[in-house]
Parts: sequence; C-alpha cells; structure tokens
Amino acid sequence: MENQIQNQEGAGKAWGKYVKILVGTVAVIALVSVAFAGIGMFKQWQMRKGVENFAETLKRLDQEDYRRAMADTYGGKTPQETLQMYIAAVEKGDYELASKYLVETKGNEEIKKLSDLKNKDNLKLFLNIIKKAELDGNIDENEARMRAVVDEKEGPYYFIRFIKYPNNIWKIKEI
Repeated sequence: MENQIQNQEGAGKAWGKYVKILVGTVAVIALVSVAFAGIGMFKQWQMRKGVENFAETLKRLDQEDYRRAMADTYGGKTPQETLQMYIAAVEKGDYELASKYLVETKGNEEIKKLSDLKNKDNLKLFLNIIKKAELDGNIDENEARMRAVVDEKEGPYYFIRFIKYPNNIWKIKEI
C-alpha cells in the first residue's frame, strides 16, 4: 500500500513536471508570438509614418514652388511674347535677364549655354533660327510648343516648350 502511494506521488510529480514544461512552452510561444506581432505592428507604424512624412514634404515643396511661381514676374502673357523678351535680352547680351524667362531650374544652365554660343560665334545663328519659331499646334491651357526650322529643307528643328505659371506668366521650359 505504501508502495502504491509512493508510485502515485511519483506519478503526480512527473505529471506536474510535464504540466510545468507544457505551461512554460505555451508561455514562451505566446511571448514570441506577441513579440513578432508587436514588431510587425511597429514596422507598419514606421512605414505609415514614413509615407506621411514623405507626403508632407511633397506638399511643402509643392507650396514653395507655387509661392515662387506666383512671385516670378519674368515672362509674357503669351508664349510668343516671352520668346520675344528672351530674344531681346540675348541680343543686348544680358544673359542673366534672358535666363529669367526660363523656368527656375534652367537659369544657370542657360547662362552657360548662351556664353558658350557667343564664344563659338553661333549666337547670331541661334537667334536667327528661334526668331522664325512658330507655334507647333494649339496652345494648351498650361503648355505650348513652338518649332523653329534649322534648315529650310525641312532639316532639324528646335523645339521651344513653354509652361504657364499660376500667375498667368508664360515661361520657357526648354529651348
């Protein structure tokens, strides 16, 4: 009888060990699952914040571009008028002024191009070509394009692209 009681106590202790191991394993699995879920949620939050920050930066840059465009008064009420202003400035040798008739990002590039043309004595040729530029199609609400023929035999063309700023001033986007 005593043997039976000892066997039952031993079996109870063994069973208790298994229960503790099982409970511990379940607890570890639960903690690992919660940790992975938490990490996943944190990564999602980080990504969402990153997208929100990116969108906010784009919005801010767009607003800055809009303010700069509204403050820019260099340009004409038509693409043709802007081109004439540009040509007049180049003919005077005022490349700084000529560059202001282009969109903001092209200014310094244009000054260098005009300086290089003058050094190569191609400035007169360039001006003679763009003075003959004509609208290539209809003027869109915010964009226009002019075409200047380089060679009368329908040779290569210069395309002059314009964009209309929000203050209704036309700027040269590409020449």
